[in-house]
Amino acid sequence: MTWTRRASSGTPDAHPHQPCDQQPQRGRVCRRCRQLQRRMWRYGLTIARFNAVLRVQNFAIALCGDNEEEDDFGIPHTKASNWHIDHDHTCCGPGSSCGNCVRGLLCRQCNMEYLPAYERLPAHMRDSALFNTYLTDPPAQRPEAEVIKGRDNMYLPTSHAFLMDRKFADALEAAAG
Repeated sequence: MTWTRRASSGTPDAHPHQPCDQQPQRGRVCRRCRQLQRRMWRYGLTIARFNAVLRVQNFAIALCGDNEEEDDFGIPHTKASNWHIDHDHTCCGPGSSCGNCVRGLLCRQCNMEYLPAYERLPAHMRDSALFNTYLTDPPAQRPEAEVIKGRDNMYLPTSHAFLMDRKFADALEAAAG
């Protein structure tokens, strides 16, 4: 199996570990990138904005702080992303977003169980500083979450995705050798 680098307009700079037989036939990006693009489009985000929010959250889940997800944040990828895009449902309702009400990136459990349960509590019972801070000052709406050109829209050797790719490539070499 040969490995290629492919630059495309919708994907950050390159996919260093994408097999030739998985290259898109007609599309400009691979299937996983297209799935992530569609999901981000539903929430009014771009890849650069997604990366900026991850950067503000220190590449960890905003509520539980877990950064041991078994994925590499979606792009470039070794697995599908487990990250959920959280937004304020009072603005746009469930399932999509205007992009202005995106609050942050959460794991499934935080997004589907913990945060909704906390939001359903009466105001006098909401005493968690962590949840209150997240709801009043969401990571995606902070000034530092603005896209930094040359960082958030690029695939750089200092990015988390690059480090995960290196780890994946090392594992492939170890398995082959």
